[in-house]
Amino acid sequence: MKAATDSEKPTIRIDKVNNLSPNFIMGADTSTLISEENSGVKYSDFDGQQKDLLTILNNNGVNYVRVRVWNDPYNAKGQGYGAGNADLNNAIKIGQRATKLGMKVLIDFHYSDFWVDPSRQIPPKSWKGYSVDQKAQAIYDFTSSSLKKLRDAGVDVGMVQVGNETTTSGICGVTGQDEYKLFAKGTQAVRDFDRNILIALHFTNPDKTDTMLGYAKGLADNKIDYDVFATSYYPYWHGSLDNLTYVLKTIANTYNKKVMVAETSYPYTLDDTDGETNVIKTTDDIKPAGYPATPQGQAHALRDVINAVANVGPKALGVFYWEPAWTTVGSANRTANLPIWEKYGSGWASSAVIGYDPTVSSTTYGGSQWDNQALFDAKGRALQSLHTFKAVYTGVNEQLPDPMLPSDEPAVDSLLKNPSFEDTDLSAYQLSGPIKLTQDTPKTGTNALNFYSDDNFSASVSQTITLEAGTYEFSPSIQGGDTDSTSDLEIYADIDGQTQSSKVPTLTGWKKWVEPKLTFKLTKQTKVKLGLNIKSNAKSWGSTDDWILTKTANGDTTDSGNGSQSSESESSSSQNESESSQSSEESHPSQVSESTEASSADQKKKSLPKTGEEIALGTGIIGIVVCISSLIFYVKHRVG
Repeated sequence: MKAATDSEKPTIRIDKVNNLSPNFIMGADTSTLISEENSGVKYSDFDGQQKDLLTILNNNGVNYVRVRVWNDPYNAKGQGYGAGNADLNNAIKIGQRATKLGMKVLIDFHYSDFWVDPSRQIPPKSWKGYSVDQKAQAIYDFTSSSLKKLRDAGVDVGMVQVGNETTTSGICGVTGQDEYKLFAKGTQAVRDFDRNILIALHFTNPDKTDTMLGYAKGLADNKIDYDVFATSYYPYWHGSLDNLTYVLKTIANTYNKKVMVAETSYPYTLDDTDGETNVIKTTDDIKPAGYPATPQGQAHALRDVINAVANVGPKALGVFYWEPAWTTVGSANRTANLPIWEKYGSGWASSAVIGYDPTVSSTTYGGSQWDNQALFDAKGRALQSLHTFKAVYTGVNEQLPDPMLPSDEPAVDSLLKNPSFEDTDLSAYQLSGPIKLTQDTPKTGTNALNFYSDDNFSASVSQTITLEAGTYEFSPSIQGGDTDSTSDLEIYADIDGQTQSSKVPTLTGWKKWVEPKLTFKLTKQTKVKLGLNIKSNAKSWGSTDDWILTKTANGDTTDSGNGSQSSESESSSSQNESESSQSSEESHPSQVSESTEASSADQKKKSLPKTGEEIALGTGIIGIVVCISSLIFYVKHRVG
């Protein structure tokens, strides 16, 4: 073996992965390769020497290539939809090149003409109006005919994905029990063609542990014939690596399946290099993962995913890096790049797809939104992170500093116990309905409470705490979406059997956090129950995190009342001021205040005697004086 030159040696730290199988799949999805090359992109190795992309990848440890296949990604004029115009012909071209280098090929059937993922699974144009049974047969026929063409072209197909990220939105637009009919026909097509080809079913969001385990159980209950349970895992979205290992290991051991990560990636920079805004672009975006947006951080993120999958044991199949070569075409000038993206389909979507995919419009189509997560820089030169696929077997430069972001985020400051749910012991809380601890979209840290149901539902979570006299503000963070007019969320404080509440502003989407506020006053030590009530429609979803309870003022011993809460008008005013402020921040309709008399009521209250007896006595004396004065006045005037 030729010794590595200085330019080929890693200069970053890559930790060894112990007990890593020599047959572990080190994969890369290169679906945009043909479009990138047609757009003028050139690739070079660490030394700057231009080479074929697949040769560079193979020389650096990649042994498997993944290619997506769309049915008909073209409009009536023949213009491609973009993102590689990923039809079967392009898959064959990429597959042939990979096969010549000794790499196997994974064919990723989407059963759509464009992107599919948990949010959308749009059937191909030619299948419009098909029944479930017709779609099932169409999947069988398309899979069979495509595999025959690939085999005839000499492509070494080692694995087939029947569907892509078939979570939530199902497969080919079919959800629920009927989706298993489609899985069954797709997997049957592969078995009938060649029993040696591995069949993978691909889901996502391993942070939703119960959901993932539920899919695995559903496949078993419906006797779906497959070999590999695959998931996407993006470190900034999908929870902890320990949980990833747990989910995959549980499925592997329970159902005797091979497991793998079909997609992962990480940014080497937060800069935009092609004029198209990237999906991951801010420090806040990467904080949940904890790696810096550098080639070092990227390498360590990939290494840790490989390690997490390897920790599953003998049934761990491998990891695929998603689109490591989808780099910049041209410069960072969007206007200059747009004609290239349109002509060759090297952007994420072209104008041709408008009308087919409702998420694409005249203002949203354009270039790569993933260029900053490639394993090549904007000029196509290999980054140091590309060494990872090989270096994990031996480890290199392990004496270098820890390649993680500094943990400088302060703990959540709150009077409540376990306010951000980082302690998995939730004994301080009372939960009811479909709300549970997950790693799905925390605001800070790792955990949050997630709520979701396939049916209309009610859920609640609360904590009871003893507080001293004073004024307090309660403000939990909540995010979510797909609610309708029947949805009703509120936060509340239950004080001595009386409840004050504040409406939660409308949930408008993923990571769009709202922070409703509720202010209440106590005049003596009191037990207070603080909580969130959720009444919502089927398939609405969300999470809550960071329950902040702060004391804003000390108790006032001159206050009257029952010693447990402020006046009703004060509570109402505080509540509505809070909602109005939050609505302004989130562009939601402002709430109409039910009372504007809190301040004057408070002043009147403080001028009263301390006891009811004194109030009554004072009122009686005043009444007698008024009566006598009136009588004297009346007599004087009558006499006069």
